[in-house]
Amino acid sequence: MNKRTRDEYGGRKDLQDAGWRVQQQDAIAFNEGSESTQHLIAKTLVANELRDRGYRIDTEVEKEGVGEIDVVAYGKGEPPFAVEVETNPTEDVVSDKLHRYYEGEPYCECYVLDVDELPDSITAAQEWVEAQL
Repeated sequence: MNKRTRDEYGGRKDLQDAGWRVQQQDAIAFNEGSESTQHLIAKTLVANELRDRGYRIDTEVEKEGVGEIDVVAYGKGEPPFAVEVETNPTEDVVSDKLHRYYEGEPYCECYVLDVDELPDSITAAQEWVEAQL
C-alpha cells in the first residue's frame, strides 16, 4: 500500500469510526430532499476543485442524528474537512453548521459557501469556488 492509499484509507476510516457514512470511491450524490440546480452546480464545482487538489471527496455524507454534509474532503495525510453549500445562510445557520459538523467531529474545518454568490458563468463560478476554498 503506497502513502496516498494509506492516507485515503486512514482519512476514510477516521470518518467512518466517528459514524460518518463515507463511500470508498469519489462520488457526487443528489440530496434526498429538494436541491436547486444552482446548489447542485456549486456542490459539483466544489467537489471537482477539491478532487483536482488531490483530495478524495464524497457528497451528502451522513451521520445519523447529526445531518448530511454537502462535500467532505479527506486524504493527503491531513484531517478531513467539510464544505456546506447554503442559500443565503444566516449567522444562525452558519453557527448551527459549525456546531454540528465541526465541534467534536473529526473535521479540521467547515467552510460555508453562499450559493447566492455563485456567478452565472461556469468559468467565473469555478474561479469563485477556488477563491472560497
